[in-house]
Amino acid sequence: MSIVLAVTVYSVFLIWLGRARSEPELRGYHDGGRQFSFWTVFVMVLGLWSSSVIVVQIDTGYDSGLSAVWYGISVAVMSVLVSLLVPWFRRQQYLSNSDLLGERFGSRVRRLSALVIGMTFPIFAMSNALAQAAFFHVAFRWPLSVSLIVTTVALIAALASGGMWSLAKTQGLNTALVLAGLVLAWWRIREVPISHASLGPSFQSWFGIGHGLVWVWFGMNILNVLSAQAEIQAVVNARDVRRGQWAVWCSTGVLVLVVFLSTWLGIETRAVFRSGRVEGLVAYALVLLRHAPIWFQVAMAVSTWALALTWCGPLLFSGAMSLGRDLFGSTRARLGTVMALAIEGALMVGYALWRPGEVAWWRVFGLTLRNAAVVGPTLAVWLWSDLSERAVILSMLAGIGVGLGANAVTGFSATHFVWGINPMWLAAAAAFLVLAIWRLAERGRWPWLCVGLALYAGVCWGTVAQHWTTPAVAGLVILLASLGYVAMAWSTTRSLVSSIADDLPYYHSAP
Repeated sequence: MSIVLAVTVYSVFLIWLGRARSEPELRGYHDGGRQFSFWTVFVMVLGLWSSSVIVVQIDTGYDSGLSAVWYGISVAVMSVLVSLLVPWFRRQQYLSNSDLLGERFGSRVRRLSALVIGMTFPIFAMSNALAQAAFFHVAFRWPLSVSLIVTTVALIAALASGGMWSLAKTQGLNTALVLAGLVLAWWRIREVPISHASLGPSFQSWFGIGHGLVWVWFGMNILNVLSAQAEIQAVVNARDVRRGQWAVWCSTGVLVLVVFLSTWLGIETRAVFRSGRVEGLVAYALVLLRHAPIWFQVAMAVSTWALALTWCGPLLFSGAMSLGRDLFGSTRARLGTVMALAIEGALMVGYALWRPGEVAWWRVFGLTLRNAAVVGPTLAVWLWSDLSERAVILSMLAGIGVGLGANAVTGFSATHFVWGINPMWLAAAAAFLVLAIWRLAERGRWPWLCVGLALYAGVCWGTVAQHWTTPAVAGLVILLASLGYVAMAWSTTRSLVSSIADDLPYYHSAP
């Protein structure tokens, strides 16, 4: 009863805190009026990524040990790389990836990219909602559906009034409670008698999980740099872009500490449940709550609740912006976003109830579709301002089709892939390949087109048929080969005059 009361009071307080109280806040519903301070950006970015990696690090640390830290470090690298691109995004008057693509390539690209973003962002939000549901199930036997629905309703109520300003005002408190819960968990687990004798040397090794998977993590998160819409929206809305970048860099230092502490919690949990038969997040909740005093149970429940809200909030609101503004094209943008927010929440609940035990598969599936539809076209905005709408749509459809097809062939398996290659790499490579081929063909660079295709086919043949490398790395090699083809298409079709003409509007646009 105490836990329910604490969570209810905290949720009501968040709804009150997130209310829009002034006309500037109402006008800045989608972009905060570009008035976010250093500390606002710091808290929003730290809350976003720390709430994400805590769940992944505990679960992966429980399964694989110390080498799980590389996932969190790859996220930190991605966050820093995003900050380096923020000045360019600001010059484009960035609101969302779908808006950026629509402004450059047309309405059909806008709607298709918005549909994919709107459909996939609830997938990414789902992981923390399920972690919170697991904790609440252990604490007081709430069914999964109840936890998910309550989380969704609380989020919509907290964000509907002020939008981006609501997010900014609630993330600070949520993040503080998340970090406090992490410290309390560290204190609690230190008191539990634990033996590490049976974990084995690979569990304590930096690369016990395998070098191939570590490279996949870094490749995946670096690929996400151009489509990390939730972070880009937070930093690009800073009052001063340079101070916004510094906020990201400072938050990254704290994030690395969070990564190591969360991984340690996962390892210590595994030392208690040596067999590993209990799911990682459930085992973690059991260790924390077993014989714990009521004040500790209440504190951890509120912290876990904040953990879900801190991650789910930015993602659902970001997806709702694309869905409401760019797909539905509502003339009342704020109302359209609120309605889309409800749809995003319903999708998150539906996905989670459909395959609740397949969080890893869901995340990879979401990345496959989102990156195939967004990363290639965003790179094209950077490289080719005169690319046709038809070329971009064909690229998006090719990537999505390859991603869906590769998943369908294996029955949408979470562990078995075509040629052992993650469909995420194949989908993104297909999108890049179409862009390069189209560009070379429309400029009449047929020799380069044929040579590039031959080289690309050779790389694919070597990695797949000749097994030049492991399947985990093969997909990354194929992706890099497709990026090399794009680089060749750019270098052989650009001209000094067109390059200068393309750059001039960026340097004369508003900062």
